[in-house]
Amino acid sequence: MSVNKHQKQCETSKGPLSGIKIIDCTTVIAGPLCTQILADQGAEVIKIEPLEGDLIRNLGPILAPGLSATFLSLSRNKKSLALDLSKRESQELIAKLCQDADVFICNSRPGVMARHGLDFEALKQHNAKLVYAAITGFGDSGPMAEQRAYDPIIQALSGMASLQEPTQLLGQTICDKTTGLTACQAVTAALLQAERSGQGQQVEISMLEAAIGFLACDAFWPIAAAGRELNYPDFKRVYIPWKTQDGEIVLVILADKEFAGLTEEFQVQHLLEDPRFNSMPNRFAHWDELVDTLKPVFLTQSSEDILKRLWRADVPAAPINTMEQLTTDKQVLASGMIDYSEHSIAGQYTRVAMAANFSLQDNIPYQEAPSLGQHSHEVLTHAGLDEDEIHSLIQNDICR
Repeated sequence: MSVNKHQKQCETSKGPLSGIKIIDCTTVIAGPLCTQILADQGAEVIKIEPLEGDLIRNLGPILAPGLSATFLSLSRNKKSLALDLSKRESQELIAKLCQDADVFICNSRPGVMARHGLDFEALKQHNAKLVYAAITGFGDSGPMAEQRAYDPIIQALSGMASLQEPTQLLGQTICDKTTGLTACQAVTAALLQAERSGQGQQVEISMLEAAIGFLACDAFWPIAAAGRELNYPDFKRVYIPWKTQDGEIVLVILADKEFAGLTEEFQVQHLLEDPRFNSMPNRFAHWDELVDTLKPVFLTQSSEDILKRLWRADVPAAPINTMEQLTTDKQVLASGMIDYSEHSIAGQYTRVAMAANFSLQDNIPYQEAPSLGQHSHEVLTHAGLDEDEIHSLIQNDICR
């Protein structure tokens, strides 16, 4: 299996964030996804792990001891420094590392970092330009602020789970991921302001707020329309799988021109004259009847044939891929997003490449995910510690 254009081994990245240094005290998915994107874009990310390693080292398929597929993906292009954060020496080391860092990022419950002496007020004394990103579950106020949060908890509280019928949790960590993306954008915005003003700041991102922001604006249509006529599409009814002879597809026929194109291609132009279907509002009002009318047309042909006809009629449509089919889909392969990487310990594995492409970025960085504490000596040496000091930290179970 060949390695595609997204995997070029390179010692340094010339990405847009080249020269930015990030101290990453995050764990699980939301924070690590944020810093993975920043690392892909060229930032130097020093991942602070507990002595036993990040939880995600054992989350998902384990390709080698302490190297899950999740960890391999979210920790690429990062350095690993293993520290016991409960120890005063570790806290002092992190403060020292922040002296020449651009970003410090953590995800923990409110007050945890303050108890370690690593809150914004403490760290800004060492670096006035530091961007301090704090990811929490619910924010720092409110009745649930001190509670632990995982993705399904946020799916429930944000209303996301209720959008499915029947109520259902999505089988994906979508709230973690939207939080990671939100945090990534917020960090880069704060970096830009720090560059312009010379001042750092604290950036607060909660999983709950990120999820609610993600659901805007269409999920809030029922609230916005309270007391008014429901003249908008119910996407739960409109966006549905359509069965074909050999699979399922999705198509969108919201606009009149899309519906007209479909009726002409499949020779059902009489539907254009039907008062139930002759306008978008009417089609929405009689959507179930329209589906019943079109179902037999699609069941007699293969997905490939139907898609060709829909595309010819300029109707948006796509197959419903399984994750296995994703790796062979021609459009997905053309995007370069499916990346086959070789890890020196875990071997070859499939990962998702960087989604954004920068024309000025000469090389897409790829450094394999590190072993636990792989870069501890390198990072501490660069911070000014000598061999005896590093040895003492290791001997006293402060560092690994």
